Amino acid sequence: MAWAWPELGYAGQSVALGVIGAVVVALGLRLLGKLNLNPVAYLLLLSGPPLILMALAYSENAWPDRTPGGIVVGILSLVLPIGFLVATLRKDPVLAALQAAFSFLFLFLFLDRALGLGLESSLWVLDGVGLAGLAWLGFRLRDPAGPPWVLNTFLAVLYASLLLAFLTGDILWNLEEFTIIPADVWLLTVAGISVWAMQENVPVHLQRDWFERQLAYCIVLAIPFAFITTLEAMKAGPNTAALTVASIGVLGLWYGIPRAVRSVLIVSCLALLVAAWYYGAEKAGALGAVLALTAMAVILFWASTRLGSRQPPGGRAAG
Repeated sequence: MAWAWPELGYAGQSVALGVIGAVVVALGLRLLGKLNLNPVAYLLLLSGPPLILMALAYSENAWPDRTPGGIVVGILSLVLPIGFLVATLRKDPVLAALQAAFSFLFLFLFLDRALGLGLESSLWVLDGVGLAGLAWLGFRLRDPAGPPWVLNTFLAVLYASLLLAFLTGDILWNLEEFTIIPADVWLLTVAGISVWAMQENVPVHLQRDWFERQLAYCIVLAIPFAFITTLEAMKAGPNTAALTVASIGVLGLWYGIPRAVRSVLIVSCLALLVAAWYYGAEKAGALGAVLALTAMAVILFWASTRLGSRQPPGGRAAG
């Protein structure tokens, strides 16, 4: 088979890759819903679309942008993700949400292959589509009788927008070292949604157990974001950087201790430990780091005693 691959040429290679991806997707859809084979179906349905995307992108060697062949490939890049989304929408809301997030790459390929848009113009379109999609899905979330895929898709599109935030800040706005700022805004938005969704008065159809884990992930991500923002963007010293990371940990403890949210408490303690180690190492080397970590151990012991005296709140709906 190795000798035959070069003989296919760019067109044949692109078609072969696309056919393989289509077979993988078709097999995944066939297996989806069968309990014993669901993990295999997930793997296939998460592998097939990237193969097809690679085939469509590789086809540029055979059919340049805005040629008849390039336009056909661009149209396929627009139509195929819609088909993937429709096919998974009713069978598996989580998988449909992942397909929706991945569709941004297909849309970018459509803008490039069929319309010949440059990177900057394509980013403006992707930003607009992302904001419009979030607005529409957010409006749909108001309906208690809405399908379960709406919340999952809203969050998947929101996650995908992190990459758009970086690219927009760097390429469109030319923020250079301040490129982290749009990402900071994105992280605050996700954390704010998580905190709001964990309130007791949130509508039942929006309650999920995993919002606690999402908030914990936000705190973990906030640690490197805080260092980059303070040290690279703001050009602040180690004092400001350590204080910012420590503040993240303190806020996490302040929120998590009364509610006994263990995942949030664990990562908040991690933020405090990182801040203490960094500050101590910057100020006094290894000895300072040891002393700072010792002080943090006392604080964390106090936090653990407070947590042990409280009962965990009732669980939320899974989903």
